[in-house]
Amino acid sequence: MPPSKQPPVRWDAKRLLICFGVIAWVTWLAFSPSLANGFTHWDDDVYVLDNLDIRAFTLENVRRVFSSSYGAGYQPLTMLTYMVDYHFFRLDPKAYHTTDLILHVANALLVFSLMLRLTRRYGTSLLVSLLFAVHPLRVESVAWIAERKDVLSAFFYLLSLLFYVSHMGERRPRYYWLCLLALLLSLLSKPMAVSQPLVLLLIDRHSNRRLDRKAVLAKTPFFVTVSAFAVITFLVQATARAIPEYAAVPILQRLCVPFYGLVFYLVKTLLPVRLCSLYPLPPQHPGGTVFVLYAAPLLVLAGAVALYRARACSRVLVFGSLFYLVTVLPVLQVVPFGHAIAADRFTYIPLLGPCLVLAQLCQFLFERQLGSGTARSALGIGLAGTILVLANLTYHRCGVWKDRFSLWNDAIAKYPSAAAYNHRGAAYVIEGMYDRAIEDLDQAIRLAPRYFEAYDNRGIARTFRGDYDLAIEDHTEAIRLNARDALAYSDRALAYLHQGKLARAREDLDEAIRLQPTATAYKNRGIIRNAMGNYRRAIEDFDASVRLDPDHRAAYFHRGLSHEATGNPDRALRDFRRACALGHHAACGRPGSK
Repeated sequence: MPPSKQPPVRWDAKRLLICFGVIAWVTWLAFSPSLANGFTHWDDDVYVLDNLDIRAFTLENVRRVFSSSYGAGYQPLTMLTYMVDYHFFRLDPKAYHTTDLILHVANALLVFSLMLRLTRRYGTSLLVSLLFAVHPLRVESVAWIAERKDVLSAFFYLLSLLFYVSHMGERRPRYYWLCLLALLLSLLSKPMAVSQPLVLLLIDRHSNRRLDRKAVLAKTPFFVTVSAFAVITFLVQATARAIPEYAAVPILQRLCVPFYGLVFYLVKTLLPVRLCSLYPLPPQHPGGTVFVLYAAPLLVLAGAVALYRARACSRVLVFGSLFYLVTVLPVLQVVPFGHAIAADRFTYIPLLGPCLVLAQLCQFLFERQLGSGTARSALGIGLAGTILVLANLTYHRCGVWKDRFSLWNDAIAKYPSAAAYNHRGAAYVIEGMYDRAIEDLDQAIRLAPRYFEAYDNRGIARTFRGDYDLAIEDHTEAIRLNARDALAYSDRALAYLHQGKLARAREDLDEAIRLQPTATAYKNRGIIRNAMGNYRRAIEDFDASVRLDPDHRAAYFHRGLSHEATGNPDRALRDFRRACALGHHAACGRPGSK
């Protein structure tokens, strides 16, 4: 029955509360293990742990998050939510995971509300929301602190669609402008919401509204808004270099990658096994074959032909299929980026399309094909069992994201890629396990010889192990591969410092600060200037360091040494006391010691 001829939704408060309660309880239970997880240090450091911009609610910090990119992305609203969490809970990971889970539960409730407005069926809407909420593909977006942008952006995305459906039903301008505002907030959380205007057109078509010039022009503010953010995203990502695994992929495989993504996500939706945080390029299949990659365009073509022929059978089938295509299109590697062929997090909104199609199929079987009560009961039991199986898989998948070692051990066991070895190698460096770190980083470089981050991380491990010459070689290679990598200059300066080559260390820190001025870089240059006897210039560096990071304990301690050397004992004592109050063990020793 066309939507225009369907009866209006019967808002039954009791049924709504029951459905909301079931959705919230099942979703919370499925993801509850994530609340015991810590930080993975995979972008968690960039967004939270080392991000000085979220440490205080000030106008300056708000200005910074709206004028800066983090992790090659522009998501200022997401950064503000981290700022709120830090204000109340500092670096307690449970607080950040709790916020993410609350947002995901809210999204599941919004999905139910949206589906109820579109399908006018409680059963179908409940099934779609549960399939969406507890599917294991959701784990990456919910259990990964750095991926809060997914759940936050989706919250406003779904809200914008609800406002638009309300606008269609009541013809009130305020819902139109609330829809546009929600879109803006979604884009400020994560730019993936660029698909929203096309989804609005799909909703028009699904609701029997004419897709004429007037309907398209009515979406002009939405298209203008997403176009602006698409440009911002392109400019931000143009400054970040992905590791060059994609360059090694043959051109024919590259052309197949978008089609592969379309098929891959559908397969993972129906069969969520061997999920991984990194699906590397090229795709690795049992036996080393890439047959699936080459077959993907044919599979997509066959699916498109079948959908075209079945277009008259079910409007929901067409709407759900096109919703999936439109929303997943921005992440299909049509324009190559990153070092992964696919990612579970990219399905957060697109998965709604397949879920709606599956739910509609079950509704069709229940109403028209299954005549007996026994058959209907069997279908109901089967659906309940499916939800329980998915929730159980999600429950256990959350444990993979417990910490950096559990995450990368899982990735290497399933798809041993250069990026996975690099990340685990970096984790070993943090833990002081330098030999194991070098083994992993050697493997990362064997798999991707132009992986500059792996060279830099191996150089750090070699510096801490005392192999300064080899460390300098690694950092130099990292700089050759990416001359704009400020960290490589800073890290090479540390190796030069250990060798006593102060002038060369200072030159590297000069370049690092020119590329990316950080509190640590200024502090390190100040230490070198102290060692060279240039105490007044060192104090200038330490001043810059504490301006960027008022809690930088080492900067206070070494500035105290500079003040002591220049005959300012009162200022030195203040800095030593400040450093000691911040808990730096070095500062609590004898003030004159080095």
